[in-house]
Amino acid sequence: MAAVKDGIRPQIIGLMRFSYPSIGGFAQEAPDIAALEARLYDPARLERRFQLFEKLAMTALLAQSDGDFRMVFLIGRSLPAPWRDRLNDAIAPLKGARVAALAPMQHYLAIRKAFALATSEAASHVTGFRLDDDDALDIDHIARMRRVVAALLPVVGQEVPLVTGCNRGFFLERKAGGNEIYEVVEKTPIGLGLAMTTPRGVSENIFRRNHRFCGQFYNTFTDAEAPAFIRTVHADNDSDPHASGRIEKSRWEEVAPQLEAHFPFTADFLRGF
Repeated sequence: MAAVKDGIRPQIIGLMRFSYPSIGGFAQEAPDIAALEARLYDPARLERRFQLFEKLAMTALLAQSDGDFRMVFLIGRSLPAPWRDRLNDAIAPLKGARVAALAPMQHYLAIRKAFALATSEAASHVTGFRLDDDDALDIDHIARMRRVVAALLPVVGQEVPLVTGCNRGFFLERKAGGNEIYEVVEKTPIGLGLAMTTPRGVSENIFRRNHRFCGQFYNTFTDAEAPAFIRTVHADNDSDPHASGRIEKSRWEEVAPQLEAHFPFTADFLRGF
């Protein structure tokens, strides 16, 4: 946790909701918690989620060029033991990984509690980012986040929220006959890897508002140059996956150099996994 300027000591914390049965927070709501847990904990669904999590999200987190961050995995206390054990095994190699197991509660309250569990008393500011279990960040995502916050926070002010993210990346559509890849440049902030920096102790975080509307409420910076994310499109997406800006279907051989330079995956792997 290195100082930036003027005594600012930032801490970077990522949060992933791993099939957490919250009250609210889903595009597809359930009639009650029991029905929601039945849907989330369906063994076939969890196996599909783990395949994406282990092969994409965790691989990218472990490959970060800047490993000085904490990652909180928010789960329900009711997650069956075999799946919780599998999660613990998967995140064990990640320095700073922590599981937050909570009872069902209102979505944003659970998010606040999970962030609080990972916050260090030594930090002056917290940069909290969001990531889903079926998506991947580029290998320099944390390092770039740190640089951008260090440059902007002294300019915009230390006491007001600062939102930072990236809006260039890829959508990966999973198909039985072979996956397809799309180059994307969003015109409004995508939630994947989006972060909010606030003074430590402020309860507001990046989940407070719909990520598409962050520019209406906060000073917001998004990087349009770096290919920063891979979002998967598949049958289990909770929300409708769509780009807010330019999206172009790409040929694998054309995007292979970008993918392999910025992510810990080969194009052949992404096309066939």
